[in-house]
Amino acid sequence: MITGFNSEVKFKDTVFHIQTEDRGLKAARIDTIIYKSGGAIVHRKQVFYRDILNCECLGKAIQELMSEIHTRTTQEIRKGLWSREGATPPDTSLRDILSKYIIQPETATGLR
Repeated sequence: MITGFNSEVKFKDTVFHIQTEDRGLKAARIDTIIYKSGGAIVHRKQVFYRDILNCECLGKAIQELMSEIHTRTTQEIRKGLWSREGATPPDTSLRDILSKYIIQPETATGLR
């Protein structure tokens, strides 16, 4: 199982470090932290996955979620989203993200 992703992305004169990690089944949470060069935390994203803990494909779903969140965060930085003061990420619900990876969302998560 993948434990996490780390990337550095440059936007204009600023280098951002992105770190995405699964905090384990007990926490049932994926954290993505965006750092600016120098170590200052710019933003922290948390995605909880308690709703899918009983999914047969849980390991794969977590890996896919981590990859998707990390990729989207990288794209946000490349578009300059995190270079502006007070910028906030575009709204994406956990349901939208999960619907791409759960074959039978009604039975796996109870979502409709």
